[in-house]
Amino acid sequence: MKEKALRKGKIVFRQGDPGDCMYCIRWGTVSVYLGYGTNNQRKLADLVPGDYFGEMGLIDGEPRSATVVVMETGTVLERIGEDEFANFLKENPSKVTAIIQQLCHKLRHTTQNYIDACRSIRDAVGQDATEVDASSDYQFGQDERLAKIHDNQAQTLRDA
Repeated sequence: MKEKALRKGKIVFRQGDPGDCMYCIRWGTVSVYLGYGTNNQRKLADLVPGDYFGEMGLIDGEPRSATVVVMETGTVLERIGEDEFANFLKENPSKVTAIIQQLCHKLRHTTQNYIDACRSIRDAVGQDATEVDASSDYQFGQDERLAKIHDNQAQTLRDA
């Protein structure tokens, strides 16, 4: 495990990069973004000393789901690579609990955002989602696959 001090504005990793390590913040702050540097950029979180990030990619081997940017010059990060991860978990049971709690927090936050998005869609379409069902503008009867997608979305709106 290596510690490294980074300058403000440094990108730790980008959305889509390989998930080959995780980090623990020792000092300073980082911010987590979706679509960093685009017109659709959205800040997901500010992380502080004691927080972990990058663990999802390390655990599941999937590409990074977001971009992480250093927000303070001198921010110190501890890097935990794939080869060190198993030993890190064995030697630090309290940190394992902290990582699991942080993952649970992320999942709850994501779930709440999904529910809010469904409600926004429902409100934009109208409180009564039957308006969507009754619309003849879609004309999905000719394509069963599109009709099924339409029906599923309409049910989701009603349930939201």
